[in-house]
Amino acid sequence: MRVGIPYSGCKFKSEVPVTREDEAIAFAVGVILGGGECEVFMDNSGLAISVNIIATFLKPYDIKVPMTVKVRHEPEHHRFMGKITEDLMRLLGYAENKSITAK
Repeated sequence: MRVGIPYSGCKFKSEVPVTREDEAIAFAVGVILGGGECEVFMDNSGLAISVNIIATFLKPYDIKVPMTVKVRHEPEHHRFMGKITEDLMRLLGYAENKSITAK
């Protein structure tokens, strides 16, 4: 199952649309703790919104939630977040995936 915020840049549609990325993570945790599989997808600005739930809920309880994060560098307001996404993911423990690339 996939959960996230639908937007025009997404290559696949969300099976479960939500209004915020931290809401998507909470939904995924419920599915995973219930024995199911769930992946969260978001863009990198959504990762910034999700730092608190990752740091205070997922990490202390060692809950693994697969995430796909699309790095955006445009428009202008995404440029800074695009620069720090890889480091932020590494700090949060999500940079094990070798597919992370930064521009």
